[in-house]
Amino acid sequence: MNIGAHRLPVLLACCAVALIYLALPASTLAADAKKAPAATPAAKPAELPLPPPPLPSADPLGRSTPYGTVIGFLRAADKGDYELAANFLDGKQSAKEKEKLARGLKIVLNRGVKIGLDDLSRVPEGRLDDGLSVYQEKVGTAHFGTESLDILLRRTTLPDSPPIWLFTAETLRGVTNAADQLDLAWGEMIWPEQFREIQFLSYPLFLLINQLVGIPLLLGFAWFANRGLLRLLRPLALRHGGEHGERALVQAKWLLFLLIFSILLRILGAQAVTVAGRIFFASAATVLAIVAASWLLVRMTRYTTGLRIHHLQQAGAPSRIAGVDLFGWVLAGVCMLAGLFLTLRVLGFEITPAIAGLGVGGIAIAFAAQKTIENLFGTVTVVTDEAIHVGDQCQAGTTEGRVESIGLRSTRIRTADRTVVSIPNGQLAAMSLVNLTHRDKFLFRHTLRLRYDTSADQLRDVLAKIRKMLFAHPQLEPSTIRVRLVRFGDASLELEAFAYVLTRSQEIFLEIQESLLLKIMDVIEASGTAVAPPPGTESAPADFALNASAANAAASDSRPDSRRA
Repeated sequence: MNIGAHRLPVLLACCAVALIYLALPASTLAADAKKAPAATPAAKPAELPLPPPPLPSADPLGRSTPYGTVIGFLRAADKGDYELAANFLDGKQSAKEKEKLARGLKIVLNRGVKIGLDDLSRVPEGRLDDGLSVYQEKVGTAHFGTESLDILLRRTTLPDSPPIWLFTAETLRGVTNAADQLDLAWGEMIWPEQFREIQFLSYPLFLLINQLVGIPLLLGFAWFANRGLLRLLRPLALRHGGEHGERALVQAKWLLFLLIFSILLRILGAQAVTVAGRIFFASAATVLAIVAASWLLVRMTRYTTGLRIHHLQQAGAPSRIAGVDLFGWVLAGVCMLAGLFLTLRVLGFEITPAIAGLGVGGIAIAFAAQKTIENLFGTVTVVTDEAIHVGDQCQAGTTEGRVESIGLRSTRIRTADRTVVSIPNGQLAAMSLVNLTHRDKFLFRHTLRLRYDTSADQLRDVLAKIRKMLFAHPQLEPSTIRVRLVRFGDASLELEAFAYVLTRSQEIFLEIQESLLLKIMDVIEASGTAVAPPPGTESAPADFALNASAANAAASDSRPDSRRA
């Protein structure tokens, strides 16, 4: 089945909501444990006394944490099993009195207490920073008229059992008075009292009807609101992004719908009849909002990055593209990681151990993907150091060419023979990079070797004329020009011509260099001497002279007019 990428966050959000429901501790095991007969231990010889039985590792009713006590009581009370719900109450009342108190406590929690999923501690010790005793935990406060009632839990140790949390006797003493004065929620008020007592699959029927009617209404309102928002945003997208902006808006419409629905669900969920319903709807709305917002931020980041890169290409500034692309990927990764951690926190997972586990797992992943991580950090180094940019002519090791792109893993360079070489950024960061594009001038430096039969007067004439010729050239830097006799070589007199050519273009430099070298040859020939042959080769005869007609023919062939003819 092919599922569009724009609907993937909706599916992920639905899976997260299902995880919220599954994360609530079930009380069916508690009911089974209560009904199961106790096992009879096998008879042992009298002379071998039995060791004391070990304490169970966890309470079968889930009362080991404040969260488990509150949720377990609410589930049992919502199913009408007040006999089971009485097990979550402290005190020495009779069984019938505890069942009556459980009914009143259910009313107080449902009608008068606002509880969030983060308000209930999931650790056995409870919250230690609430200013209460280490053996007490505050669930919330019920307000009725001018009075209020604090709902407290107490950590109690029973014989042969681990410590458990129970609703305190002080709380139970005010439950009956508070339950009589609290008003019905509007979702409960609209139904007759007899109808509210009807159960369906151990759940109040009117609550199921409220949800079956309320959720489709919310979806309808969210759909209309999303349509109106898209109409408002479409002119803005066309003005700033053209067709690309409208396409991005269409791709994000499901995320906008999910965000609007989560806001409406949070508003309506606060009016749920039961506190368990309020906790569930608040958590579900938060997860949906986190998934939609984080995914929407990722899409906006990638769209903004692509738009910026397009503008840089049109403006002729390719050197900044790699930095913008890298920043976009990093920002998108941060948004996704933040959304993941926030979702785990809402689902009740402890983020601190997860981060610690991520660190340990990250070490293992780092060993397994050393080259990938090396290339990623190499990308950061290359981009932030700005040694090369897209479009630059550079030399990396033995590879010389023009930079075509700087990606997250490698940099592509197109060489002079029109092939593309991909160099991993990890290796590129460790290389000596030569950026040929950033040269402000070119070096003209050549060694001239004259024959040993050149006289001193001829040599002075050659040096003077070459200096005069170089100083007269308009594109040579005068302060850097020098022409000197540098050494008596093994087979020649060695002169050095040195100057900087004031140009950034390699083509112009090659043209100027060619002209200077030809003029130097003319100066040497006019002085009556000649260039010495390379060592190890046969020397030309001293009386060697170029035929005048051949020289004139060569000169005419080198003229532009003759080449065009």
